[in-house]
Amino acid sequence: MDFLPPYYTLIFFSIIILLSTFLLKHRTASKNLRLPPGPWPLPIIGNLHCLIGSLPHRALRDLSQQYGPLLLLQLGEIPTIIASSIEASREILTTHDVKFASRPIGPTIRILTAGGKGVGFSSYGEYWRHVRKICVAELLSNKRVQSFRPIREEEVNNLVRNIYTPASSGQLINIHEVSIMVANDITIKTVVGSKCEDPDVFVKELDNIMKLASGFNLVDLYPSSWLLRLISTRLDEAKRCHERVYQFLDRIIGQQRERKSTKGDGVSEDLLSVLLRIHDEDTKQIPVDIDSVKAIIGDMFAGGSETFSTTLEWAMTELIRNHRVMRKAQSEVRELLRGCTTVRESDIVKLNYLHLVIKETLRLHPPLPLLVPRQCRETCRILDYDIPKGATVLVNMWAIGRDPKYWEDPEEFKPERFATSNVDFRGTDFQYLPFGSGRRMCPGMSFGLANLELALTTLLYHFDWKLPGDVKPEDVDMSEAPGITLRKKSPLLLHAVRHEPDSA
Repeated sequence: MDFLPPYYTLIFFSIIILLSTFLLKHRTASKNLRLPPGPWPLPIIGNLHCLIGSLPHRALRDLSQQYGPLLLLQLGEIPTIIASSIEASREILTTHDVKFASRPIGPTIRILTAGGKGVGFSSYGEYWRHVRKICVAELLSNKRVQSFRPIREEEVNNLVRNIYTPASSGQLINIHEVSIMVANDITIKTVVGSKCEDPDVFVKELDNIMKLASGFNLVDLYPSSWLLRLISTRLDEAKRCHERVYQFLDRIIGQQRERKSTKGDGVSEDLLSVLLRIHDEDTKQIPVDIDSVKAIIGDMFAGGSETFSTTLEWAMTELIRNHRVMRKAQSEVRELLRGCTTVRESDIVKLNYLHLVIKETLRLHPPLPLLVPRQCRETCRILDYDIPKGATVLVNMWAIGRDPKYWEDPEEFKPERFATSNVDFRGTDFQYLPFGSGRRMCPGMSFGLANLELALTTLLYHFDWKLPGDVKPEDVDMSEAPGITLRKKSPLLLHAVRHEPDSA
């Protein structure tokens, strides 16, 4: 949260009465509704104290175990519904999908997303349908994803070479750093078509956006207060971060147009080229303006890099902690690719156990543990409770993925559980939705999985991985970092021993 300077203290407390009035008004307006159960809110802060001392997805799981699978919390002036069961998530994401198809856009998110012009946080309506169609049909279709296979293979091979040198001298490999590096290299070349200047600066700003978007702060908890918007330091930082990111995007857009004018149609069509073509040709009533292009590209960078790198690190963490699973996965990979000097994406489809490893990683460590928030567009009834219009709605996929009602030995890493199960992440099995479901399901699922499968296969094929010193598998730190995505709190450090491919 923002910390107010001393001279703002009096002003801050002067709005307490107004906020108290708001909460009283909210409860009065809701008195005729049968709201979901939840702990009694305190004046002003509501139920914020219930989240102290634990990460939100964990705290909300504990509260749901106490109050039920549909939970109501008052976070500041924001009524928030948390769904933590198959039945509740199915109702929200499918049965009443249209009623929950919009996104809550607070002051910080509004700045960071240029008013919700990207596909991720745009409000439900004609504009969202238009940009969503562009993403599904033009940017992230299976055909388009497959067209970027040479980029993925090139960058993953570069990753192997970058690991060889420090590994040969006995240096520890920071799996977090190599995951971020390959994720960014693939995403940048896929989106822009070539390496760009100062990519590290851009990636740092994207990381700042993720932190700003995920933290609780006063201005987002009390969006009706113009005073808090006026004095918020968080909003000032969001504006500066947004400006720096868009200045970077302006530069690469200019460079892209210059290459196009110089080389004409000889330039391959990367994602930015596709968007600029649509921007130039679009004659619809809802045109894709240049801010929309930048917002969509920002979504591609954030989603393409963050989800992939986070999941790759968790997969390696679970494998290093489970020697049996590591040995089985490596044996499958090395038997299939025996004699190959590089991993080709066409070979990965023949793997079976590796795909089970990825599925199990996504069950225990979904990239977005609470999915992306939704907003109730009109009052409706879910599991015999009334969900008020305007409420923010969260689906605790992390809790559902570890619920013993749906999973045997839910806290254990057992890829084999998927071998005899038809449960998949395509959005129809509500005990397992790492990419969401319904209209707002992640459109970049195929892109992310293609990157992840190739990178993980390559790391297992070319290297044997060992923990440093006397560190035992059970001593590996599994704590999570706070944020909108489920990052590992401390980086995984491993020794990499080069594996020489067996002759065919």
